[in-house]
Amino acid sequence: MANLPGLPSIEEKVDFLSRASTYPDCREEVTVVETHMSWVFIAGERVYKLKKPMIRDLIDFSTPDARYLNCREEVRLNRRLGGDTYLGLEQLSVAAEGELKLGRNGVAVDWLVVMKRLPESAMLESQIKAGRVDYDALERAAEFLSAFYVRTDAVMLTAGQYGERLASNIRSNRESLAAYRLPEGQLDLIAGRQLDLVDRRPALFGERARAGRVVEAHGDLRPEHVCLTDPPVIIDCLEFSRDLRIQDRLDELAFLAMECERLGNDRVGEIVLATYADFTGDKPPLSLVAFYKSYRACVRAKLCVWHLDDDPEEQRGPWQKKAETYLAMAERYTEMF
Repeated sequence: MANLPGLPSIEEKVDFLSRASTYPDCREEVTVVETHMSWVFIAGERVYKLKKPMIRDLIDFSTPDARYLNCREEVRLNRRLGGDTYLGLEQLSVAAEGELKLGRNGVAVDWLVVMKRLPESAMLESQIKAGRVDYDALERAAEFLSAFYVRTDAVMLTAGQYGERLASNIRSNRESLAAYRLPEGQLDLIAGRQLDLVDRRPALFGERARAGRVVEAHGDLRPEHVCLTDPPVIIDCLEFSRDLRIQDRLDELAFLAMECERLGNDRVGEIVLATYADFTGDKPPLSLVAFYKSYRACVRAKLCVWHLDDDPEEQRGPWQKKAETYLAMAERYTEMF
């Protein structure tokens, strides 16, 4: 199923999927959202995700075959925490008359991940922005996550392997950010303090690996991916790299806490971390929580500056400012080590 001349372009696919008439049960205008790697189409009670035909580090979506395999993996992985919200795959076809169709009534030219539409009012990000977080539901979601971590097999790393993995990633983050002319002094300060803690307290990190706290996690646990329904639903895991999903449980939860703090709510992270500690008996020092927050803030800053390569000039300012915000947070957390 290779790309062939004369097949529909990505623009033609997006145009077709943007029409309400494309979907059998859609009675309203389709909402279209473009992300870094996908086009998302909200059509009635369903959500359809189309992968962009792109190649980046760790990502190759250049052929229909590659996009099919990635869609299949996305559904498999997300059912771990998203359950039947992930309905499966839908084929995008070209019919005999040359028209695009949804379904298997033609030659497959692409594939879509299909999901149930979740209520926007129940998403953690929306609740934080509205100032109306359902903290009881948040505790249930934190217990749900904790149970997932407990039943997930540990990824066996030695203390040395885990420490070197962190140190290598810290250096990589610093080099990537320096390439975009962010303040060298600030980058050196943040990376230096992070590396110093890893070097000075190897047992702090080694014990995490030895105790089986490193697992194949969600990988991208942000408030926009947490739905506080009953039962909770957590979507959009990082599906394209198992290596990036391998994280300390605490690393992942500290990341969520950091993102909620960026949105102006410190209490969410406090509740999530306390619930996890009570559920699992894992009660790490605050210095380790601060380290992971700082570390993840640098990762997010790096992802922000990468957008500067792809987005039009008028959209670059917000990404630059967001990267600077993450770096300020990363520096502040290093003062708590």
